[in-house]
Amino acid sequence: MTDVMEIPIDDKVQVVISDNEVDAMEEDVQVPTDDDQVQVPLEDNEVQVSIEEELQVLIQEELQIPIQNEQVQVPRQIREIQIPPQNNPLQIPTYHNEVTKPPPSSSNSTTTPSKSIKRLPLNTLNVLAYILNLSTSYLGGVSGWFGGKPNSELSSQYQTLLTPPSSFFVYIWGIIFLFQGLFVAAQILPWYKDHVLVQRGVNVWYGAVCLVQSIWTVAFGYEFMVTAFVFMVGILICLLTIVNLQWRVISEEERGRGEREVDPWLLEHNAISAFDEDHRKDTMATPPSLAYWLLRFPFAVHAGWIAPATPLMLSVMLVSFKVDTQVELWTAVLGVAVLFGMCMGLLLRQDKGAPSYVIPGVVAYACVGIMFELGAPSDAILGRFQEGEISLMKNVAGFSGATLLVTIVSRFFAILLRDHCCRRKYDDDEDDNVIYVEADDL
Repeated sequence: MTDVMEIPIDDKVQVVISDNEVDAMEEDVQVPTDDDQVQVPLEDNEVQVSIEEELQVLIQEELQIPIQNEQVQVPRQIREIQIPPQNNPLQIPTYHNEVTKPPPSSSNSTTTPSKSIKRLPLNTLNVLAYILNLSTSYLGGVSGWFGGKPNSELSSQYQTLLTPPSSFFVYIWGIIFLFQGLFVAAQILPWYKDHVLVQRGVNVWYGAVCLVQSIWTVAFGYEFMVTAFVFMVGILICLLTIVNLQWRVISEEERGRGEREVDPWLLEHNAISAFDEDHRKDTMATPPSLAYWLLRFPFAVHAGWIAPATPLMLSVMLVSFKVDTQVELWTAVLGVAVLFGMCMGLLLRQDKGAPSYVIPGVVAYACVGIMFELGAPSDAILGRFQEGEISLMKNVAGFSGATLLVTIVSRFFAILLRDHCCRRKYDDDEDDNVIYVEADDL
């Protein structure tokens, strides 16, 4: 710890500082500098402090202040610091040539608000954002109260090759708003309001999702299709940000298990196992916990639906501009192909905690809906596309949806079988008669 010498301040004190220390003085000592000066009431243009003999050499070498008769003399300089007199002594470290302001008295100290008070606006913001989104989606998107057309009417007016049956919209949006309502209710409860997945994983991004989606509802209702497409992309970006942030929070906690204490909520409610000597739980898949369904699932299912809704919105925009049907056809085909590739990546990746089933499952749901809709296409589709083009899009959507569903099921059972084998191995670790050989050694 830095040795300091105390300078009692009676009337005046003058302390010499360098040019570079003026800014540091204002930041560290928190004393305003006027014209690069901090004024100290002064007596005889110097301050004399009696010091012990063993400190003389250290002060003279480090502070480079002349010592006479066991006293430190600080001569007046053109550039000065001025500090109002205080009852507390001014503390100057015996090295670094710095001036340290003594801690303020309790009467002048500012009380720091508690974490719960700081986090209250974020939790409240999530509640208000959900109410705004739900009200706008129902009043504007369903009832058309804002003067625009309802979403169902616009879906029939702008039929595309990516439009699923209307019932598919109703089911998925019911699930989305139900689970987001559970999230909003949970994150204001004492058990979850300070949860790391809420404060760091969601942060202000849920408010952004609701705001952007409300604007999209109004723009789509008034048939501003370019604006609606831009805000649809914005919704997707905000949701993917939430999913990525929550994944990063959990990954950071898992990487730090052996070095620091892990957030207890993550251990108890997010299927993150405590670090143990056997590392048994590290390779085990764990069923989703209550916190997963409340804090992570609502955003994953929302992102899973907005992902196919984005190329759908692009197709709607193309229909509104009456572009060539070939452009619309290949836009739809490429949109489904890109979604299929991304979802297969989520299912087959080998990262810890993989695979992710929700987003691929919702995309598969959308693809199946497209296949069913094109099985009995509307008159608008039959009037713009040939039978072969409709069959192509139906087969692409059907293949993508079926493949994703098969991959989800097979991946789930593969992991289940792997964990069963791992448990058998761990149970036999202490049995000398059982020897496991790595496949690479065969």
